[in-house]
Amino acid sequence: MNNLIVSKFGGSSFANAELTKRTVEIIKSNPNRRFIIVSAPGKTDEDTGITDLLFMCHSACANGEDYQNILDTISERFNKIIDGLELKYNVAAEMIALKNDLVSGKSLDYIGSRGEYIMGKIMSKFLGWEFVDASGIILFDRNGNLDQIKTLDATNKRLKDLEYAVIPAFYGSMPNGEIKTFARGNGGTTGALVACAMNASLCEKWSETAKVYGADPVVIPDAELIKNITYDEAAELNYIGIKIVNDDVIFMLRDAGIPLKVSSIFCPKNEYTLLTTKLPESASRNISVCIAGRRNYNIVHISKYGLNKEYGFGEKLFGLFAKYHVPCEHCLSGIYKMSIVLKTPMFDINRVALFEEIQRVVKPDSISVEKGLSLIAIIGEGMRTVPGRAQKVFSALAEMDINVLMIDHGSDDLNIILGVNDNDYENAVKALYEKAVVIS
Repeated sequence: MNNLIVSKFGGSSFANAELTKRTVEIIKSNPNRRFIIVSAPGKTDEDTGITDLLFMCHSACANGEDYQNILDTISERFNKIIDGLELKYNVAAEMIALKNDLVSGKSLDYIGSRGEYIMGKIMSKFLGWEFVDASGIILFDRNGNLDQIKTLDATNKRLKDLEYAVIPAFYGSMPNGEIKTFARGNGGTTGALVACAMNASLCEKWSETAKVYGADPVVIPDAELIKNITYDEAAELNYIGIKIVNDDVIFMLRDAGIPLKVSSIFCPKNEYTLLTTKLPESASRNISVCIAGRRNYNIVHISKYGLNKEYGFGEKLFGLFAKYHVPCEHCLSGIYKMSIVLKTPMFDINRVALFEEIQRVVKPDSISVEKGLSLIAIIGEGMRTVPGRAQKVFSALAEMDINVLMIDHGSDDLNIILGVNDNDYENAVKALYEKAVVIS
């Protein structure tokens, strides 16, 4: 591993000329930032994000509607940026090419990727760095899945002799050369891939905000800012609703042993969260890294005498949930009862048909539903070794007369997940943060 830093900048970093200049200052402040991953200009209070405008263009063209006004808006956004940078760049030529691509029937993925492509070209020219088109290094298989092995090999071969380079985020290419994009919000995957391919010492993710708090700041306005977390903790936070980066990025960088620094372009020096495989010895924080939660779950209770002795009961039951595309978040079981925690939307859509099949296949004695459940997780590596942690949690809730409807203690000792009534969610978070987050 070397001193190389791979930095991925989100759409807010290029939303206008002023923010682009700020981003350039960040890039130039450390010569070890050698490979920069660029997003399309994001939305502002007045303007729609470029990627959304491109999707609107594609939709209008496909439906035979006028899209010139949208193209003009895209052109104006880019021209304002290059004017602010005092840069000569032929945006008009890019718009002509884009219009030709629309008329010729280029795919939605191709059109949607042009924001990153054009912004990458602009940044390349402004910085004087090599432009490396992501289509040549981020490779998908014929089924549209990322081919990580080929991508890492192609990326290393393309970048190993370059001192500095600008690479567009969000897209790559299929084996036939067609452009393929990641799902929206997954542009950070490009940065992780480049970091792994080049054995970087650090991967950075720069966005509008990088603040990870000890609890939901809407509920706890003065919640503590978290500076250090492990990748495993970050994965738990993702699940419960605080998304720092995508799971793919977490596990890719964790396995490679590369730290990820999540920073804000508005507070580049003081406010960041560092993700590492293990907590640094210098890390100082409360034992519980975060109290996080999500609302609007259901619990399906299925009772049947003798289910503990019935071979294949769980297999049949979960097979039916899978058949109706209803993900099971948690499963709690007793001798004669199994309780399944479900997210509401897909369950509501398929509930009648699902219950009919459960009655026919599983033949329960009874089946019932509890609605309005909130899940709250107390997450932290240090909980592994501290006695009395559960007692503090339940005492804090008991003092507020909050009834716990569900308890799931993770087998890896990273979390305790509780279910409470939706109406008790905010009070439960407050009680846990004040009474139970500090476990010393």
